[in-house]
Amino acid sequence: MSLLPSSMAEPASPGDAGQAMVEYTLILALAVIVLAVPWGGHPAPIAQLVDALKSFYQDYSNYLSLA
Repeated sequence: MSLLPSSMAEPASPGDAGQAMVEYTLILALAVIVLAVPWGGHPAPIAQLVDALKSFYQDYSNYLSLA
């Protein structure tokens, strides 16, 4: 006796796994586009993150050189 509903107890068909891969790929591609493309005259979020990390590391290394 299974505690899962009958629809969840059945194994997925190979077509279901292929559909999941396509959906995952599309969502991942959309996320990459949203993060990599500049919107509204602002730099891309990835570029902003890289600039923030560079600035943080420069400030950190300057602080260490004074210590």
